[in-house]
Amino acid sequence: MLDDTLVFWTTEFGRTPISEGQKGRGHHNRAFSSWLAGGGVKGGYVYGKSDEYGDGIAENPVHTHDFHATILHLLGFDHTKLTFRHAGRDFRLTDVAGNVIKDVIA
Repeated sequence: MLDDTLVFWTTEFGRTPISEGQKGRGHHNRAFSSWLAGGGVKGGYVYGKSDEYGDGIAENPVHTHDFHATILHLLGFDHTKLTFRHAGRDFRLTDVAGNVIKDVIA
């Protein structure tokens, strides 16, 4: 079933790698994990790496636009062609950026 189905999991934001006292951990937008399965993705493959503290990106950063472009590609769409006009400006999910992360594709 995973040959024809793409499953992806991600969050709105990560959590800071250190505790903030009694308040827990704050929002963290610099380093967090997502995963993809099936649908043409390499199985058992890890792309990217945080620094030793989990605070920043040490290897292969992926911007949200790149993540979206990759998902759309795996679903059979060219993200550059999904443009719509609103209020006199062209918009797309990947804005004017986004590159497919080819290393994660089987």
